[in-house]
Amino acid sequence: MPPRKIKCSFSDCKSAAQRISGDCAFCQGHYCNNHRLLEDHKCRNLDDCKKEAFEQNAMQLNKERTQVIKGV
Repeated sequence: MPPRKIKCSFSDCKSAAQRISGDCAFCQGHYCNNHRLLEDHKCRNLDDCKKEAFEQNAMQLNKERTQVIKGV
């Protein structure tokens, strides 16, 4: 028996969910190609995602910051 197709978790959408690219790590939903982005499926954890991305970017920028050596 072939594996059952998972339906999109977005309300009123009858499309099949995309494997891997349609899985939302923030709300654990499974979405079709039209709703796979956080903004498109109105992810309830969108603010957490933005905050996490901001913190990762800030850490990366601090790590790559050029150090000024005084007295040279």
